[in-house]
Amino acid sequence: MASWLGTDAHGMDRPRDLRLLLPAVAAWLAALGALALPPWLSWLLAGVLGCAALAALTVTRPALEAPVLAVVAALACAATVAAVTGTHVHRTASSAAVAAVEHDGETTFRAVVSTDPRARAGMPRPGRAAWVVPARTAWVRVEGAERASRAPVVVLASGPGWSELLPGQSFEARGSFLATDADPLTASLVLVRGPPERVEPPGGLQAFAGGVRSGLREASSGLPQPERGLLPALIVGDVSSLPERTAEDFRATGMTHLLTVSGANLAILTGFVLGLVRWARAPAWCAVLGGALMIWVFVLVCRPEPSVVRAAFMGSLGLWALAAGREHAGLRALCVTVVGVLFVAPGLAASYGFALSVLATAGILLLVPGWTRVWSARWPRPVAEALAVAVAAQVAVAPVLVLLSGEVSWVAVPANVLAAPVVAVVTVAGSALTALASVWPGAAAFLAPLPGWGVSWIALVARVGAGVPFGALPWRSDVAGALVLAVVLSVFLVTRGLVRRVLAAGAVAVLVLGLAARCVPGGWPPPGWALVACDVGQGDAFVLSAGRGEAVVFDTGDDPDLVDACLGRLGVRGVALLVLSHDHADHVDGVPGVLRHRRVAVALAPPGFGQGAVGRLLEEEGVRLEEGERGRRYRAGPWLLRVLWPTSGFVGSVNDSSLVVRADGPHMSVLFTGDVEEQGQEALLREPEPELLSVTVLTTPHHGANTQSTAFLTATGATVAVTSAGRGNAYGHPTPFTVGVLEGVVRAHARTDLDGDVAVLGDPVRVAVRGPGPDP
Repeated sequence: MASWLGTDAHGMDRPRDLRLLLPAVAAWLAALGALALPPWLSWLLAGVLGCAALAALTVTRPALEAPVLAVVAALACAATVAAVTGTHVHRTASSAAVAAVEHDGETTFRAVVSTDPRARAGMPRPGRAAWVVPARTAWVRVEGAERASRAPVVVLASGPGWSELLPGQSFEARGSFLATDADPLTASLVLVRGPPERVEPPGGLQAFAGGVRSGLREASSGLPQPERGLLPALIVGDVSSLPERTAEDFRATGMTHLLTVSGANLAILTGFVLGLVRWARAPAWCAVLGGALMIWVFVLVCRPEPSVVRAAFMGSLGLWALAAGREHAGLRALCVTVVGVLFVAPGLAASYGFALSVLATAGILLLVPGWTRVWSARWPRPVAEALAVAVAAQVAVAPVLVLLSGEVSWVAVPANVLAAPVVAVVTVAGSALTALASVWPGAAAFLAPLPGWGVSWIALVARVGAGVPFGALPWRSDVAGALVLAVVLSVFLVTRGLVRRVLAAGAVAVLVLGLAARCVPGGWPPPGWALVACDVGQGDAFVLSAGRGEAVVFDTGDDPDLVDACLGRLGVRGVALLVLSHDHADHVDGVPGVLRHRRVAVALAPPGFGQGAVGRLLEEEGVRLEEGERGRRYRAGPWLLRVLWPTSGFVGSVNDSSLVVRADGPHMSVLFTGDVEEQGQEALLREPEPELLSVTVLTTPHHGANTQSTAFLTATGATVAVTSAGRGNAYGHPTPFTVGVLEGVVRAHARTDLDGDVAVLGDPVRVAVRGPGPDP
């Protein structure tokens, strides 16, 4: 086992000190269990574990002293964490913020901001909360009386003034308190409309930290995207300006850890301070004091995120070891960190960020020294070490990553190896730029392109890696899938020689066969597909095949991931024409998914569309936006597309102003209808050339709602109707009335809520379905 556990700091082979591993694991499991239990049961569990620890300590024998003490320590840590967790859960559940959930209407409250407000994911919409503000209530007015309440809440706010709030600032607001089952340590969600009121100024330290972060954003503002948003993310964890597409690239390539500042950043900064102290030949206490000051500033500026807390705790232990003149053992420090952090903040046990940070650190401490020594015989030591760090971190966090993404990325290792050397340079240069921006903003803005070049390389690695076909292998995204992957990886780590080679050959064979199965004909999509309705839930997303790797996309649904996955299954790499019927979320908010690593030549939308959030996004991405009205024609591959509606000067609802487009191909014609309702449908019947409504395939208007003109549906004379609706949607789409009318007109009616992705093939026209996915 020593061969893969690595070496100590001096390079001498010896097993790692794992005595504190059991208490750390026990504390973590106790916190997870207590978060899922009622407080009284957590306290009962703590009592049982404490009694067991005392009993074990009482009956111990000298021969078994070491293992018994390890068990006692584990039981004691678990008991303490369970008791603390139960207390936190009880305090939250009995708070006034939870009591306010039972009262209808809005409630006045005062709260203190916990971390920086962040923009809510997705496209901004009128009436939809734009900001997510984690906070802690000070008091809540319940039944006319102000009740003191220190409970964590999440404020979903819309209105001006929220983005400027800093941690530590208090404010008053009036909102609706809603229950949340996602986190027992979050009392409620609070929906607030309008700006915060009676906002107190931030404290001096938080104002300083906010100024540092703001200064770096200003210095980076002259850089192009994604460098403009990526540089603050890499240096201080500020992702407020990071494009969503770039964040998705980092996720797909296993580089998300770079967007969350942690131990690497702190190690570079404290290393610089310690090196400066040694260069000046100052006493050891100066190094300890300087390192402690750097850790404090690091946490203040980068905010106490889970990875930052873990790094700061470990750094503090290292300084303590330096002051005490003792050897600093990384694994022992990590175990003590886990136990210490969970004593104070047991909610971090359920944090993916904390888990990824701890596991990645453990993987590096355990695996990198031994791997570097072995691999240095074949490659230069810097290359071997960079490769060992990337592989070790990825192996350690893989079981947790599958819970988040449902896939195992094989491009993560080469991507991280390519990025790692530049990350170190960018961290040093970016930290210096941050300090300079605090005292001389003009000079910082002038010098920002220097770290910006390195950031460009990191962004390029992520973008290219995310575009690699089959760069990730699908995997079960539940606890069973994570455990299976953990067992597989552990077997590879422990086995040696012929056994490992046989297992590796078997794994490669399985992967190659799986890849071949995805590439051979007979899967999805069926050969010769002309039209596919993507299953994007309660929304529309239709795809016309316009040649090898090219397509026309009509609407996108509201989930970028769903439409991106559908286009990926179809092999669409370029979009000749993107048609957006009208500016409703369930038809256009998935546009970022269409834009991921695809060329979009031109977009067609109703008049005035460019003034909305999606229109502005298309402009930022350099997509030409054209206004559609009756009479416009487009040619895309074998398809001739004609806009039938709206006519110039039409005034009606947003739905009735939806683009209605006819597409004529070699073997079929398709009528795309968006959400056009009775008024628009009847107006279309009165337009010249009503025979243009007669088609082979009809996409059912408005997801099959009741707002249909029977005469319009009958006039299409369609052979096939395709209805896009979400399973179990609250609107009852498609309605029995519309289904009944369609079944009297068409020969085949396919529905995405029942059939999943639907493909229509030509010559002869027929329908194929992929089958529904898992329940939403």
